[in-house]
Amino acid sequence: MIDITDAWIKQADSVLSGTSDDGAGSAAVQFATSMLTALYGPESPQLKQFREGCTAIAKVCGNPAYLDNNLWIHARGVIRNAKAELEAGLIVSLRVGVAGEILAQLIGLAKETIGDRTDEAKNVAAVLAASAYEGLIRRMGEEFAGVTDRPKLEAVITALKVANILKGGQVGTAQSYLQFRNDSLHADWNKVDRSQVESRLAFSESLLTKHFS
Repeated sequence: MIDITDAWIKQADSVLSGTSDDGAGSAAVQFATSMLTALYGPESPQLKQFREGCTAIAKVCGNPAYLDNNLWIHARGVIRNAKAELEAGLIVSLRVGVAGEILAQLIGLAKETIGDRTDEAKNVAAVLAASAYEGLIRRMGEEFAGVTDRPKLEAVITALKVANILKGGQVGTAQSYLQFRNDSLHADWNKVDRSQVESRLAFSESLLTKHFS
């Protein structure tokens, strides 16, 4: 896995080694907000708790200098905790686990749907399987190969190959499924059969089990 935490740790160290000069509190709050949003998510309890703490401090601190100093102390404590969790690998593990649960639900729904032997069920399962396949490949690219933007899926597969995440026959298999993904998401049903859906689901499930369990 490519280490994506170094930049956050380096900047956190810079903030933590600073002094409580004028404006240091505001700057620390801005960094802490960005750090918590990136690491835990914009709706995370960690970010919510931090913001509530900032609001509470603002209510009891009338003097601007006193307010800034207390915000600096509050933000430093949050940054220090997030940095410790990063260094322990806890945040990455949590993020990977959550991603795995979401993708597993999508694959599970597709497997349940394909159990109905109608063409309509096959088509719905194909869309779910294609979405799960793309979501899985892109998430693997983000977590394990440093793919931070949204290039074509072919480029993500190549990045995973270079990072030695997809190996041997997995690379060719992943590439061969690109056409299935296109046919399914564009509703070109005459090119999609039940066996394709089932094999794509099996491939995605195997990758999910290996990398997100």
